[in-house]
Amino acid sequence: MFFVACLLNLCKIIAKINRYGVFVSEKKIALASDHGGFELKAILAEHLRAMGFSVADLGTNSGESVDYPDYAAKIGEWISGNPTDMGILICGSGIGISIAANRNSQIRAALCHDGLSASLSRQHNNANVLCLGARLIGVDSAKDCVNKFLNTEFEGGRHTARVEKLSDFIKKE
Repeated sequence: MFFVACLLNLCKIIAKINRYGVFVSEKKIALASDHGGFELKAILAEHLRAMGFSVADLGTNSGESVDYPDYAAKIGEWISGNPTDMGILICGSGIGISIAANRNSQIRAALCHDGLSASLSRQHNNANVLCLGARLIGVDSAKDCVNKFLNTEFEGGRHTARVEKLSDFIKKE
């Protein structure tokens, strides 16, 4: 009986490994963008769904001009209510939306341009929001960033104290 129970648990774990070799948990990925990132957001939402993730699309829902700080705030609200989840933000350059996102004390947003920067943002900085510049990065590079961001764990160790200092900045204000 014990063997059967172990085998069933193993099957449940294997069933959560998608075709990319990624262990898919029950976590959702929240996406948001301004008008400059709207098209890339739609592409990445489909990419994430194909990988087996549940996607929470927080807008915008068209290419009409909107203000990026509003969508960074939506990701901030999402992460505050779901602290173990991750988010992806996209604007034209990625710069404005990453600055806006990092105003929220729950967010550690990283503007990434390639898979290495996305991996290091997780590994060394425990980033929980990936920011992308739709006008500066191609679709394949954006997908690589997403894959590396979601597949890299925080290394901890010597990086933990540094990441904790980021929270100390908020406490001093």
